[in-house]
Amino acid sequence: MDDKASRTAAMIALAAMILSVMPVARASPPQAPAFWITPETLSYDTNHYHVGDKFNVTVWINTTGPSYAWQVQVDFNVSQINAVRADYTGAGKSMFFTGHGTVAVSATVDNTTGAVVHGESLIGIDQAAAGFGSLFWVEFMIAAAPAGNETLTSLVSVDSNPDNTFILDSDSNSVPGVSMGSATYTLSYLPPVRDVAVTDLSFSNYRPKQGVDNVTITVVVLNNGTIPETFDVTIACNSTIIVTLTVFDLGPSRNATLTYEWNTSAAEVGRQTITASATVVPSDTDPTNNEKSRVLTILSPTGPNTDLNGDGRVDMVDIAMVAHAFGTQEGDARWIPAADVFPDGTINMIDIAMVARDFGK
Repeated sequence: MDDKASRTAAMIALAAMILSVMPVARASPPQAPAFWITPETLSYDTNHYHVGDKFNVTVWINTTGPSYAWQVQVDFNVSQINAVRADYTGAGKSMFFTGHGTVAVSATVDNTTGAVVHGESLIGIDQAAAGFGSLFWVEFMIAAAPAGNETLTSLVSVDSNPDNTFILDSDSNSVPGVSMGSATYTLSYLPPVRDVAVTDLSFSNYRPKQGVDNVTITVVVLNNGTIPETFDVTIACNSTIIVTLTVFDLGPSRNATLTYEWNTSAAEVGRQTITASATVVPSDTDPTNNEKSRVLTILSPTGPNTDLNGDGRVDMVDIAMVAHAFGTQEGDARWIPAADVFPDGTINMIDIAMVARDFGK
């Protein structure tokens, strides 16, 4: 890529980055002069937002004539939300005063009375033309959750006291008739979604010899719900419980991997169904995904590996199994793991020949 193309690509990337962080105004600003807040509707629910979660608002200005300085106080309900921090929307200044030299100050955050105060002034004989733009953002943290089925509702508003909120023109006179906007904050209670699932079950050995080979059983579980869950996972061989494991405080949308080393001494020779079952939590939205089963074959400790069904001898049952699975690969409908005697992932004439060679043993 030549230098010109490289510079063009860099400019496009920079423009995309700037656009991605710029605050978004509503479709049209209110009639000037005005301060307002976006978004004007702050609607959250307890399935997706909790105490400690954060959100942002942006304060905007619209003017009818040249302006020199501004100050805005944003009021909020401290029993429901707290202000964490605030800063200009531009680099060290407001987007509204872009292109001008400014005296920047640090925002004052007061979570006792519930107020954020921010301001900015031009320098010297400069002035900003009439128009609109963003001033600063405020990051809030949710401080309270609704009890029962209630909804918490309050305003995040621009303070209407002219001593707290004002626009100054180039002669340091307050601009009259400034309207003050607000945003409505709500946090609604929704019943939690509860759903735990077993998503995978696998074995370190699908054809262990009875009492000779241990098998590592691996179970993967998922919390599909919106609250942390503690639940049991029971692993069983047919109807006989092998072990019960407990998953503690698994967070929403989180996986957990459980492993257990199984001594096969007590297992019966032959094809066995291993099942992993998660406790059905109260109000589980999909109890059908709480269980997963897979088959493994317990081999006779003295039998050959070509004893596919593990009954201690190689006979027509074993021949029929490998013949039925002939031509398949793992994942195919007719795939039988035990029939892949030569473990290459495909059941072919090599596997048939190996079983046929041991026929009668």
